[in-house]
Amino acid sequence: MLYRMLLLFFLVTACQSVAKDPQPQSGCIPNYGTGCRPVIQLEGPAPTRVFVGDAHLDGLTRFLAGQERVESEQVGFSGSFSEVYQVYAQLREQSSLEQLSLLLQHESPNVRYYALLGLSEKDPKNKIPYYQQLAGKYDTLNTLDGCVGSSGQLWEFTRSRIFESVE
Repeated sequence: MLYRMLLLFFLVTACQSVAKDPQPQSGCIPNYGTGCRPVIQLEGPAPTRVFVGDAHLDGLTRFLAGQERVESEQVGFSGSFSEVYQVYAQLREQSSLEQLSLLLQHESPNVRYYALLGLSEKDPKNKIPYYQQLAGKYDTLNTLDGCVGSSGQLWEFTRSRIFESVE
């Protein structure tokens, strides 16, 4: 029993001691455990919860955020008009450029996708700076375009929809 207590004591003290680097190198954060971690800078800030200041617009964004996928204007084999896309169209028409820019930081990848789509439609000359502000580009996004459903990363869909599509 005494040996187990001593072993536990040594394990706890060994885990608490961290080697200190007297002069950290550039890109290193002192007392990080391993002594150094790489500094990585990604485009755009991390996604957060966003309130654009208008209860109606926030209701539209909550609806879009709650959907399991983003949809094109017409979906399914019958080509019926998508309710989700109609909500996006309302959001695009009723939002200012500043409000849509705020939505690029929304926690939902669906809302960020639609915000970037709306910005590129309203202000096509500045779609590259808007794309650079897009947060969480590596989040998973599910889409339904016509009758074809797919899944991938947010940056793939925004890039193909905004930059590579024939206008």
